[in-house]
Amino acid sequence: MPNISLRQRHNKSPEELRELIKLMATKLEERYQLKARWLNNDAVEVARPGINGRITLGANEVRVEIKLGLMMSAFKSTIESEISRSMAEKLA
Repeated sequence: MPNISLRQRHNKSPEELRELIKLMATKLEERYQLKARWLNNDAVEVARPGINGRITLGANEVRVEIKLGLMMSAFKSTIESEISRSMAEKLA
């Protein structure tokens, strides 16, 4: 099963960070039909058939870990580059 693992450093306050991650999760839902569910103040689970992952908010960095199913593995590079670009834009 292909995995996507990304990290992006940031200097945002916890409140700013949560708002930015909410926007990112909304975009993922619109683009890939991923449902986002906050597990706690520092972790968001994203899932749909063929994709399962977690966005973890740290004091200095955000981590994205996503597992792709067989059918979605063909889109790995596209998904990875879009998430990476979005993180760089919003968190830098």
